[in-house]
Amino acid sequence: MKIEIVVNRRIERLYEEYITLIDGLKAMTREERFELYERMTKTLYPHAKKVVDLEDQLNENRKDYQRKFKEWFFVICNWSFSGAHFGETCFDLFKKEVVKKSKKDKQSSKIYAHKVILALGLMGYLEGVKENYSHSTKGSHGYNYRVDMLKWVELAMSVSRENVSVSLDIEVDWSGYEDWFGERQFETFSLMSVIPNVYEKAKNYLDEFDNYFYTTTLKEDEKKHLTDKWSAAKAITAIAEHDYYFMLRHSDDSEKNDEDRMIHNAGRYYHCLTNVSGDVRKGCLLIDGEQVMEVDISAAQPTMLGLLLRERYPNVKSAWLAHCEKGDFYEWIGRIAIGRGITKDERQVIKTLVMRLLYTAIRPTEKQDETPFWWYLKTYLKEKDASKRERLEDGGLFKSFDFIIMSYLKANEPALYKLVYEARTNLKTVKRKKPTAAGRRTKKRNNLSIMMTEMEVKYIKACLKAIAPDVQYFYTIHDCIGCKASDAAKVKQAMLAVGKEMFGATLNVKLESSSGETIMDDFKFVPEEVIMKKKVWSSEKKAA
Repeated sequence: MKIEIVVNRRIERLYEEYITLIDGLKAMTREERFELYERMTKTLYPHAKKVVDLEDQLNENRKDYQRKFKEWFFVICNWSFSGAHFGETCFDLFKKEVVKKSKKDKQSSKIYAHKVILALGLMGYLEGVKENYSHSTKGSHGYNYRVDMLKWVELAMSVSRENVSVSLDIEVDWSGYEDWFGERQFETFSLMSVIPNVYEKAKNYLDEFDNYFYTTTLKEDEKKHLTDKWSAAKAITAIAEHDYYFMLRHSDDSEKNDEDRMIHNAGRYYHCLTNVSGDVRKGCLLIDGEQVMEVDISAAQPTMLGLLLRERYPNVKSAWLAHCEKGDFYEWIGRIAIGRGITKDERQVIKTLVMRLLYTAIRPTEKQDETPFWWYLKTYLKEKDASKRERLEDGGLFKSFDFIIMSYLKANEPALYKLVYEARTNLKTVKRKKPTAAGRRTKKRNNLSIMMTEMEVKYIKACLKAIAPDVQYFYTIHDCIGCKASDAAKVKQAMLAVGKEMFGATLNVKLESSSGETIMDDFKFVPEEVIMKKKVWSSEKKAA
């Protein structure tokens, strides 16, 4: 069947490089070629029962084979070198994704896929196999290889970023994969740089981390503090050094968790900055030499909940959504909970409690204890011991807050109360990524978070389409679009316009930037209490 795919110029250039490879193979003897094929087959397919070769590509009388190979070359490279999947030529994920879209699972001539991967290996674009999948008629065919980032970037920088439409007469029910959303973010990361003194601080932090973390006994909260900063420092150094493999992977992603890839979580795109604090991102990053700004929605998840409520109950007037649009949502919730205005620190705690109230898999609290919420909040903010704070948050702090807010919704916004109550009580059974110590393979989940995330992703992608082609470089973090400072006003206007068009709402969209003056403090190695512990540890070591 005929299909249209959009191929960027770099893949065209890659195919030209492949033709040069074929010319080189023709100049070799058959024995020399098969020695090369066998060596590369063993590298790419460790359990192969036969050698994969390109002999049919050398015979001028076999034009049909060469046509099919060319079609597969464009389809597979368009997938493998897309910004959304960059770094892995995982054929199994390719198949799953397209099957999910087409609702069909047609078999294909897999040998052409094998030949394309062999050619990429011979051209030097694959660093090696990452997992040992069997190469047989009954095998997985989920081959997973790493792309040589430096070689690809060298090619990419020398070729125009324009795309070209290619018509392929291909005998599979798969289409080429063009992910503009992911590809543009890859281009943005390629142009990112880091303020030099911040990069040096991040590098020093990584060095100190290894020297201290593994030689000192730390509490769990101290370890978490250090590892969170390690992720930020690693992200900063990856961008500064153009380490593309780390840049385009979620900071929590691991090689044992490959199916949770960038675009598979309700459509969100993950990268190394996803869990890095906003001050770090905005304070030290440059795009094409220009300061970064971020545009996002105030109280994004509560806003999405309010919009979902409006979608289901168009005639219901909601104070919840009204305060989201006004931009004082958490202050409003604070007044309900403690009867007065709230401080900056109190706002942060209340924000955390709201997220927990909406997305927990625990039934709403039905009885309030005798201790008022304000006492729990005051005690929580004063507590320095992280483990005690955690126990307080899991206990009285949350339960008291839960009772007050859910009681308010039940009395004043019954439709919203019903929506949240049903999500927290009619739980969905889902598979765990790995079984618990007791062997449990499933868990109960409140599905409201997925619904909100899908709604948010739909909105953000619509915003990205609205800013194209005026804003070429951007990155996304949940409800936030990061861009060059000169593009921030355009992005804000697009987000406001799309909100009006999609939801009929005036969203509270805000611009955020950082002067970079305080960013250096974020890479002080350890908090003060851990520094003191290190001094004691050092003195004890000297005494010994």
